[in-house]
Amino acid sequence: MDSEPPLRYLTASLHVDYLKPTPLGPALEVRGRVKEVKGRKVVVEEWIVADGVITVKGELVAVQAPEALVKELLAGFA
Repeated sequence: MDSEPPLRYLTASLHVDYLKPTPLGPALEVRGRVKEVKGRKVVVEEWIVADGVITVKGELVAVQAPEALVKELLAGFA
């Protein structure tokens, strides 16, 4: 989803299922894929893998932020 200027998204909802304990030692893989794009809404499913085992699954619904809101938020950092 490359664009110029970059698109900004806000989290509308986030659902997480903790399937198994996630160990602290091994490197973790965080993976995700776009499941649906509909207008300004994007649904992404994601998962965390530890030692080849999926320990967490989730789904994120994000909506594209209105440009006026983006400008207002970015102005606070100037």
